[in-house]
Amino acid sequence: MSTTSRIWVRRTTTISIAVLLTVMAVLIAQRFQMLQTPVPEVDAQDVVGGGGDRAVGIYTGFEFVERVAGDLIFELLSKRTLGLSSGWHEIEGVRLQFYNEGEKGPTLTCDGASFNIQTRDARLQGGVRIEMPNGAVLTTDAGKFEASSRRITTNSDVYFVSGGTFGRSKNAVYDLAADEVIVSGGVLLSAEDGTTLSAPEAVYQRAKTRIVFRQGGTVSLEESSIEAPRMTVEMAENEGPPNRIHLSGGVVAHGEGLASGGRVDAWMERAVAERDGTGRWQVDAMTTGPWITVRFTGGEGYFERTLKTWVLRAVIGDEGIINIRAEHGVCIHEIPTDGPPRWGEAMSARVWFADGQATDVELLEDVVLSGGEINGRGHRARMSPQAGLIMLHGDPTGPGRVLLSSERGSVNCDQAQLFNTEGRAEARGNVQGVIRNVSLMGGGQSGASEPTHFAAESLDVKDGGAEYHLRENTRLWQGKRLVLADDVVYRHDRATVRAAGHVRTSMPASEVGSAEDSSDDVVVDARSLDFNQDAGTAIYRGNVRYSDPQHTLAAAELSIFFNDDNKVTAVEATGSVELTELETGRRMTGQRARREVATDSVVVSGTPVRLSDPTGNVVSGSSLTWNQADGTVSVTGGTETIYYPEEKKH
Repeated sequence: MSTTSRIWVRRTTTISIAVLLTVMAVLIAQRFQMLQTPVPEVDAQDVVGGGGDRAVGIYTGFEFVERVAGDLIFELLSKRTLGLSSGWHEIEGVRLQFYNEGEKGPTLTCDGASFNIQTRDARLQGGVRIEMPNGAVLTTDAGKFEASSRRITTNSDVYFVSGGTFGRSKNAVYDLAADEVIVSGGVLLSAEDGTTLSAPEAVYQRAKTRIVFRQGGTVSLEESSIEAPRMTVEMAENEGPPNRIHLSGGVVAHGEGLASGGRVDAWMERAVAERDGTGRWQVDAMTTGPWITVRFTGGEGYFERTLKTWVLRAVIGDEGIINIRAEHGVCIHEIPTDGPPRWGEAMSARVWFADGQATDVELLEDVVLSGGEINGRGHRARMSPQAGLIMLHGDPTGPGRVLLSSERGSVNCDQAQLFNTEGRAEARGNVQGVIRNVSLMGGGQSGASEPTHFAAESLDVKDGGAEYHLRENTRLWQGKRLVLADDVVYRHDRATVRAAGHVRTSMPASEVGSAEDSSDDVVVDARSLDFNQDAGTAIYRGNVRYSDPQHTLAAAELSIFFNDDNKVTAVEATGSVELTELETGRRMTGQRARREVATDSVVVSGTPVRLSDPTGNVVSGSSLTWNQADGTVSVTGGTETIYYPEEKKH
């Protein structure tokens, strides 16, 4: 269950299935209409009339009509007839018109024939030609008609033509009773575009207006082919063009030398192609056993692509494939020549085409994309091969949301985009997620006890999850450490966090060596924050406001320093520093202030440094050292001291 940002479906469905269905379409659409008129022919025999048989009459314009139960079966006409004492007639310029339920059927003509007036048997020879009502023509050299079985047979080479299609076979049988024509002995049909159909035999069932290939056959076009153990072609009424084709018993398709290079192979248990009211063809492939499988090998940097499904439907028009739909479970597997294998799974899939190329691919229900640097889950995925991206959506009517995952973390959201660029993704709408193995402001990379959580309205992921860019109402937290901002960029490979716009962070006061027994937090507000795990620094800039249980601080810039164990070692403020002790109200100002956690002391420097208290006492100098352990303050380089005695204060 995985997804990569690459579009595996693009070649699998556009090339592989396209070739398969195009071949089927060629078979269906006006390629083998000659089989609508399978023409039976007859074997050449020795002309009866010799051997002591004597002539009893010569006729010009001989006519014979055969009826059964009052139904007209055939009419025999000739230009010249020699009647013999044996009952045989040697006739020239033969025309034999067949009927079916009172309607004209095929017409047979030949140079000559031997006809038995008692048995109704006939032997045909010389330029035998049968023309079907739809215009298809069958020719052979000789044949035989047996009245008892009502069959016309030939063991001579048979040739037939229909429109732009040519065919041949070794043998033919026309069963008048069953109204069937059977051609056998290597049936070959060829269309003007080079498409061919070869089969051991073909049975034309005229009453059912269909052709049955009981021993299967193979359709070939250039370097592509489709084979089936059984095939049936159904024509429209009145022997019109084919409107339905059935293939069963294990259909196999092959294609080589494709435009993109490589080879395509496809397998399905059975398939049906049917023409709809608009003239388009709908091809349905289905299976109850192994998957319908379409495999593409080679071409454009891919060793192999495979599509598997249980039901496949394609719509084909004059312009080629229009769309494809796979149902009841779809698996897509892709093996590139460079990179790991990738998979896509869903309950169904749709593919739209233009000019023979897939323009959009949609996976529906329980979509799983895996195998790349970023994997995905969702309700629906829309792939655009030309744009090189995948749109992944959650279920708008249910609880299911989009889930993206990588080795570095996971994200759930309303919708996401996976780009063809390796390892790039975008998440939108109520974005929430987790980043693993990262320290947030010193909060856990050593030991990695807790993951870092985040939330935002949107997220951009780059470099396979190495960079997370969060926007709008952004929040990151790890344990009790919290970062709020308008915009946050996290780089996993550099162990950095860049936050901008209304930045606020908080962490337990005990983690910065301040008021270890307090449950309160240290809170910092600023315009921006740069955290670097490797450097062990968190730098706040722009109107910085710091507060902990004991102090408040204002400065232009504030730096927090961490050691290798992610413990705060020092805090330093620069630029118009103002430090206030909450308990006493004492206020210290200067240009720089640095607190060393180890010594629990604060040094304020700058000219001048000023210390004041609520009573109005003021001390100033060049530097000030505040020992927080005992509360003492020492000033060096004093320039001013204002002291109000206790009694004067009152």
